Order: sequence, then C-alpha cells, then structure tokens
Amino acid sequence: MVNRITIWLSCFCAGAISAVFWRELPSTQSMAVMLALLVVTSSIILLYRNYIHAAKQAVAEVLLCWAISGLLIGVLWVASLGHFYYAWQLPHDKIQQDVTIVGQVIAGGCVSHRFLNDHTPHHYVVVIRTIDGQSTDGFIKTPIFNALLFISFKFKARLSHTQYSFTNSEVVGNSGTFDEHGDIETVPLKTKAACLHDGDVFTAVVKLKPAYGTANPVGFSRQQHLVSQFIYATGYVKTLHAESTLHNHSMRNALADWLSSLNLVHHSWWSALLLGNKTHFTQQDWTLLQRTGTGHLFSISGMHLSIVAGVCFFVFIPFIFVIGHVIHVLRSLKRYPFPHIACFSAYQRLHFNGVFTCKNAGLRVWVLVSVIIVCYFYALLSGMALPVVRALLLLTLGCLLSIFKVAWRSVNIGLAMLALCLVLFPFSMLNASFYLSIGAVICIWFFVNTLSIHREPWYFAIAKLQIALTVIMMPLTTIWFGNVSVISLIANLFALPLVTLLLPICLMSLLISFYFSTVGIGQFAIEILKYSDHVFGYLLSLLVFLSELDLSALNLFVDTSSALCFLAAIILFCLPYWRFKRFCLFLLSLPLATSLIQWLPPNDEVWALHVLDAGQASAITVTKGDSAIIIDSGAQYGGNAITATQYLLPLLKSVKVKQVDHVIHTHSDNDHAGGLRALMVHPIAKNAKFYSPTLGCERDTHFDWQGLTISFLWPLKGNDQDNNAMSCVVGISDPSGSVLIPGDIEKESEYALVTKEFAKGTSALNADILIAPHHGSNTSSTDIFIKHVSPKAVIYTQGYENRWKFPALNVVERYKQHNVQQYFTSSEGYTLVTLEKGTFHVKTLRGDLKKRWYLKGRSPRHL
Repeated sequence: MVNRITIWLSCFCAGAISAVFWRELPSTQSMAVMLALLVVTSSIILLYRNYIHAAKQAVAEVLLCWAISGLLIGVLWVASLGHFYYAWQLPHDKIQQDVTIVGQVIAGGCVSHRFLNDHTPHHYVVVIRTIDGQSTDGFIKTPIFNALLFISFKFKARLSHTQYSFTNSEVVGNSGTFDEHGDIETVPLKTKAACLHDGDVFTAVVKLKPAYGTANPVGFSRQQHLVSQFIYATGYVKTLHAESTLHNHSMRNALADWLSSLNLVHHSWWSALLLGNKTHFTQQDWTLLQRTGTGHLFSISGMHLSIVAGVCFFVFIPFIFVIGHVIHVLRSLKRYPFPHIACFSAYQRLHFNGVFTCKNAGLRVWVLVSVIIVCYFYALLSGMALPVVRALLLLTLGCLLSIFKVAWRSVNIGLAMLALCLVLFPFSMLNASFYLSIGAVICIWFFVNTLSIHREPWYFAIAKLQIALTVIMMPLTTIWFGNVSVISLIANLFALPLVTLLLPICLMSLLISFYFSTVGIGQFAIEILKYSDHVFGYLLSLLVFLSELDLSALNLFVDTSSALCFLAAIILFCLPYWRFKRFCLFLLSLPLATSLIQWLPPNDEVWALHVLDAGQASAITVTKGDSAIIIDSGAQYGGNAITATQYLLPLLKSVKVKQVDHVIHTHSDNDHAGGLRALMVHPIAKNAKFYSPTLGCERDTHFDWQGLTISFLWPLKGNDQDNNAMSCVVGISDPSGSVLIPGDIEKESEYALVTKEFAKGTSALNADILIAPHHGSNTSSTDIFIKHVSPKAVIYTQGYENRWKFPALNVVERYKQHNVQQYFTSSEGYTLVTLEKGTFHVKTLRGDLKKRWYLKGRSPRHL
C-alpha cells in the first residue's frame, strides 16, 4: 500500500509540475483522451485489486496503472485550471475605462494605521465582487467552469494606490507614475487618503486591464508572477469612496501600530521579522539582503514557523510531565492511603513508562493540537504568507499522522505535503518561493539522513547543515535570480543563530507588552525589545560590512539544465562512493563549466540585434563576439532605471559580453534615455563612448566596429536640439544585412532624410530590419519613407494597452501593403535578430525562445 501511495503521489506531483514546461495548454480533445485513459487505468486498478497476490506480473501492471493515473490526474488538474484562468477574463468594454468596483483587500494591505506615502504607491491584492454593478462571476462564458466558482475561486486584481493625482483631463507631462507599458499606474488622490487594510471592503473608481507584463529572457517575469497568484487584472485607484469603506482591522494591524509606537531604531527590520511586513524596506535594505544571501531570514517562512513550533514543544513537554505526574498522583491516592507512597508509585510509572505512553496518549494529542493552533495563529500574524502556509500544512500533516498513529515514511509525508500544496495552490509552481521552500525541506531531510547530522553535537550539526544548504541552494537561486551571494555562508552562520534566538523572545515580548503595557511585566517586555534592538544593530553592521566586500555577490547567468545538472552533482557528491562516481560527477559538472567559461572563440561572422520588451519604451543592443553597442536604454520610474539594470545589463552578461564600446541615445526622452546614469557608472561601459543628438551624432558620420559599419544619418551637423524631430538615426550594416534605428523621428524628419538621400543618389536608408519610428505613431512611418527603407521586417517597441494606442492602425496597414513582416514587443516580447551569411533570422521570446502557456501574448485590441 505504501509503495502505491509513493508511486501515485510522485507521478501526480510530476504531472502537475511538468506544466512549467508546457508550450501550450492541452486542447480539449487531448484532455478528453487523457480522461478516457484515466478511466481505463482506474478500471484496471479496481479489477486487479482482488488478484494482486496472484502473480507478480499483475502487481507490475497495477503499479504501472497507479503511476499513469497519478500522472494523468496531475496533468488534468493543472490543465483544467489553466483553461479556467483564461476563460475568466476582464470584458473588453471594461478595459482601460473608468469603472466602479466593490472589492475586498485580501493581501498587501497596510499593516499599521497610517496614511499613504506622498510618492510611493501601495499595492493591494483585491477580490473584486462587482464592476459597475455587475457580478464578476458573470464574466465566465463557459458553463462548465462555473462549477469551479464554488471552490473559493475569486476574481482577483492587483491595484496601485497613492495619495495625490489628477483626473484624466489634468494628467500632463510626467505627472503621476506610469507602469512598464506606458499607462498611468497610480493616480494620487487630491485629498489625504488612509491606507486600506487586509479585510477592508471598499468602493472605488478604478482603471483596469488584463494581468500582463513584459517578456524578456532575463529578469523578473511579472506576467508569470501574476498567473502564479491567480490574478486576472491590474490597475490603479482613481477615487476611493472612503466613507463607504467597511474596516476589518485584525490584531496584526494593532500589533503593527504598537510596534511603531515603541520607536525602535531598526523598526523596519522588526516589522519584517515579527509581522512579515516588508513595506518599510528601502532599496538599500533589499540590496543588503541580496548581497548577503540573508533574505530568507527576514521573509517569514517555514523556518520561522519551525522555530515557533520547536519552542512550543520545548515549553509544553515539561508541562505534560507535571500534568501527567499530578494525574498519576490522583489515581494513586485511590489505591494508597498515604500521599508519599502515592507520589512514589506515580514517579515509578512515569520513570519506566515515559510521559508519552498509552496512559498519556490524551495529553500527547492535546500538545500536538496546541502546537498546531499556536502555529496557525502565528501564520495569521505573519499575514498568511504562502511559504508559512506550506510549512503549516506539513506540520499539520505530521501531527495528524502522529495523533492517529499512522506510520508513514518521511518521503511519503513530503510527497503528500507537496501534492496538497499543488492542489490548494496549483499555480504556485510558477513561483520561485515554491522551489526554494520545497528544495530546503528536501535538502534538510536528505542531509539529516545521509550525513547522520542528528548523531553529532548540535552546534556542529547546525554549522554542517547550514553549509550544505547554502551550497545546494546556489543552483536554485541562480536559476531564478541569476546571482549568487559568495559570502552568504559566513553571513548566515552569524545571522541564523541570532535570529533563531531573538524571534521567539521578541515575539513573546511584543505580545506581552501589547496586552500588559500598563503593568510591570509589560514594561519589562518593552525593555527586552529595546535591548534586542540594540543587539540587532551589531548584526546589521556586520551584514553591511560583508556586503561592501568585493565579489560579495556574483551575477551568474546559466541555463536551467546546466544548473540542475550541477545540483544533481552536489547531491551525488554526498552519496556513498561507488565505482563510477567520479566520472558521473565530471559529466554532471561539465554543462555548468562550459556555460561559465567561454572555451571557443566568438563567431565573428554572426552579429545579433536584441530588441528588449521595455514596455512603452526602447532598449536595444547590438552584440558581436564579446562586445556590444547599446542604442537606447529604456525608461526610469521613481529614480529606478529598471529596464537598464534588471534587463539590459543582465542580458549582456548572459550572452557573454565583456565590454560596451558605444552607447547611443537617440534623444533624451525618458522612454529612451532613462538608463543613461545607470550605464555611465556600470563597469561594463567604463570605456564606452556616449552619443546623443547634440553629442557626436550628426549626419555623414561613419565608423567601423567589429567589422560592422555604423552610420549616423540624422540630425544635420551643428544641431543643438534634443527632441523627437532631431532623434539620432542609426544605420548598422555589413554584407550579411542591415538595420535602421530611427528613434522618434516624425514625418518632417522622414521627408528630409528621403530628400537628402535622393539628392545624393545613395541608398543609405535601405535596411533589412527597421525599428518602427516613434513606436509606430501615426505621425511617422510615411509611405515614401517605407518605400525608401524597403524593410523586410519592422519591429514596434510599444507597451501593451498603452494610452497612445501605438502602433496606429493606419501605420500597421501601411506596412502590410508593402509586405513587411511585423513584430510587436507588447505581444511577442523580446525579439532577437541574428544576421549571418547574407540572411537574417527573427525569433521572439513568446513565440520561439520561451513559448509558455502562462506567458501568452496579447495582441493590441485597437488593431
């Protein structure tokens, strides 16, 4: 029976997790075939159930049927929910329109009672009940999916909310903040607005659009993250009807207010550690955690829950002993007339039978139930973060098996917990925290059993386990985040014991000081918190010192298969020796070594044009060998050049570029030159030459770079303007092909360019690949310009549902009339053009490089 459970759970988990690699969701016909196959395998299992001991062949057949049924159920479960997700979408007439919603905040609400920050938007996850009076349940047009609404599926949206803003008619220039697609992300309210809390039911006027994001080969995938949380729409609050808000503030909010009133020096860190509120962290704090590899300590997870559970066991065991002793004394008094004889008899029974004997089974059950209850309330205190919920499920499952005396192996418990997570949170396998949490549990179980850590002194066991965890988790962090903290081992060896010690003490002190603030014990608890805050300051000083060391963190971009092979090599290294162990280690380490070290010289015959999906902005780079040219660097929002720092520079690192020789910004608008400062201070561009319409970019300027000819076609010499009309027009060519990047020029500049080229009798404008002028605006891409360029393909750099509705419909039709292949970064994502031997090949991320069902592209609605 245990073998069948193990096989079924393993195959169910494998089938569900395989959805991460699906290019498309299985069709309804394929699902019907799988359902029929499931019925057949289930029938075989039932038929052979009474004859399983008859023959070994029958046993093998039944086990195979168990495996197939588990695999099919896992696939069908995720596939059906995937179809359900895309069937329940925002109606077209509600997209980018002012709509009135009634919703409830379920996550991301303010933890303390405070007002919104003047500049920084706050982000809520909201269940929308109605939109303009219409129930969101009616958005599902497929009747078969209506049944799933009874399984607590809700229409969730992610809303941004700030304090000051303008109405649509008042939005000018750069007022407000904008999202990656060029649409307004937050509209600050004209009056001071209180922050919403988890559980609040509110009415507001909002603007919504489907959940979407940019698609690039490196960096954070917003769309994948939104799908993993079953979020169907994103938007911003324009007007909040505060008078109709129904507040439902929890004890967590009250504790957060109390913690703020204590005026601790490191309040933001205690808020994260004790209450799971990381909204007070600054960018410097996040950088510190990333470089030291200690982020898991300040994001409440299974580790923190295990600390709380361990403390509960430690506290309750003496309590059980005392209660058990009292019970035996009372029972013995009925047999013996003298109390001292009764006490001696009870002591003998407790000494020889132990506390957790059959006679104390009831007390054992009470302790386990109490631990579950305490941990549940701790999960509520942490905001029910998903890693904590997963750990709570594992703890609950283990306790229930102990209570009902069911003997399961640890591997079965782990598989059951994993399967339960995939049933309750089916799309969580698209999130990094799922693999980090599961990976940490598997690593701890593996090393405790393989290295016999439990037999060694506790301090040596903790150090050994920490080293093993740090090393084995490196491949996982590399896959998801593209960087590795070199000093994380040292940082965690100091930080982990201190956090383990301070967490239960400070959590208990916070609760005591909150409920007994006016009595002596409450004041004593406050002093403990202040002293702990002082001690914590030394830890932060150490972390800051470690993070400032050279090479404290490395950016490593390796493909998933290489990282997984290296992970297997680490596990293999810890296993007992056998004959071909070293050879297997060598083979498994070889993919990582070849991806990190460039053994072969670069191919000088191939060069590539990389057009990033920068939303309503432009970020382009040309690479050849280990060198690159950057042409525009995307936008910056709130002082952060997200495109340049999180996508463009990591992309160059991933394709083994060692230096940037030239940086060209077609003009100074934010959507083209927002990453200028970030590039100027980055080591990869320390020797680069910078160009702009008023600096070095002028007509008839040419230079050779890596065998390519770089030509500046516009503006004219002596230009002193830096605007759309005077954008730097860049031509790149060699015998294999040519590219034209015209910035944001409009029809007047296009006519001037055509006139100049016609007068000279040259064809410098001619190009195989054209980046659409001004993102496909109606003021550009004139018919005569398209004729003279004569492109084979045009790429539009524009954001999904951008407020300017780029590209214009007539522009798209114009290119279509000239038989030009068209690519949209909003729907196809990052676009790679490789040019070699007189030909070029175009590949897009959503269509070729990383086609996934959860990264489905959306075509512009206005087209």
